[in-house]
Amino acid sequence: MPDVSLDLRGIDYITDQHVTVRAWRAFVRVRFVGRNGLLVRFQAFVDPGAPFSVIPYSLWHGRRIQWAPLGTQLLRAGRPTAEALLWQGVRCDLGTTDIHLLDLDAGIRTGPHRVVAKFARQRLPPAIESSAILGLSFLADNDIQLVLDGHGAGTTGYLAVPGP
Repeated sequence: MPDVSLDLRGIDYITDQHVTVRAWRAFVRVRFVGRNGLLVRFQAFVDPGAPFSVIPYSLWHGRRIQWAPLGTQLLRAGRPTAEALLWQGVRCDLGTTDIHLLDLDAGIRTGPHRVVAKFARQRLPPAIESSAILGLSFLADNDIQLVLDGHGAGTTGYLAVPGP
């Protein structure tokens, strides 16, 4: 089982009561498959609080990645749930694509891994468009273990990917 290292990034904030707090994100290097078959580099972060992955408009449309639509509406108990396919207030289509996970320092590349994701229908501000999101469904669908360790001198983490 290869381990793909995460790039854990913390941003420090100061509250209005002068308390310093740190917000964390776990980034991973990924490659999407372009419509021409070539691999497209993009940044992603792992968010186990997100039920689905999210692919920004600038990635799937602007960088022309391959994806297959799964639908434009989700139903629950026979009723449409419009909020399930919203991201940052933007309507999304549900679809699937493949990615490869990379750990350049260790020389590891795994994949392709299937990603069920929301594909945003319009562009958002650049800061929001700069990363894809790998949600909990990505980890569950691919039997990938998320390991985070916050004790000791620093926070570390990796994705444990099942072997062939």
